[in-house]
Amino acid sequence: MEKFVIQEELKNCPGIAYYPDDNRLEIVGRSIPENPELIFRRLEEWLTLHFEKADGLEVNIQLEYINSGSSKYLYAVLKRLTGYGRSGKLIKMKWLYEEDDEGMLELGEHYRDTAGIPLEIDMIV
Repeated sequence: MEKFVIQEELKNCPGIAYYPDDNRLEIVGRSIPENPELIFRRLEEWLTLHFEKADGLEVNIQLEYINSGSSKYLYAVLKRLTGYGRSGKLIKMKWLYEEDDEGMLELGEHYRDTAGIPLEIDMIV
């Protein structure tokens, strides 16, 4: 399966990859970089280019940990994706969390319920 790496997964940085065969974007790992704006700016630029030629995207987010700085930037990305969905693009966003990770479950629920982001929340067993 072909994979386009937007951000290599590192100890403190999430891996961000696009799988063109499935039109799927994945954000995985830990997001505690010193400069989260650099990582998420790269993702924002990629999204702009993607939606110039595509009508949709499936997004899967599976983070083990995210700090407040990264959370702020991820929130902006999710709001942008929500906007694409409202403008007619086919957007499917899935928040994946591990069975015993209440913090990540609560963050996903916060994004969905408080911010109005249409996230599907699924537990990984």
